[in-house]
Amino acid sequence: MQVPDARVVVFTPTKRFAPDFHRHILQGRIVGQTVRPGDRILVYEVAETVPDGAVRVTRSTHLEFR
Repeated sequence: MQVPDARVVVFTPTKRFAPDFHRHILQGRIVGQTVRPGDRILVYEVAETVPDGAVRVTRSTHLEFR
């Protein structure tokens, strides 16, 4: 089964205190990876993906932090 490329991936912090540098680290690690809602990466959880379900993060994927 082929995993579609993500257009948008929305992250929410799993900890109250999530410093901005964690966003930078996450952005460097996530490109090329397959993620799905519920996955935890560093101090963030994948809350939503477009399209829905498992997706591959590319350089053109919009990463949103809420």
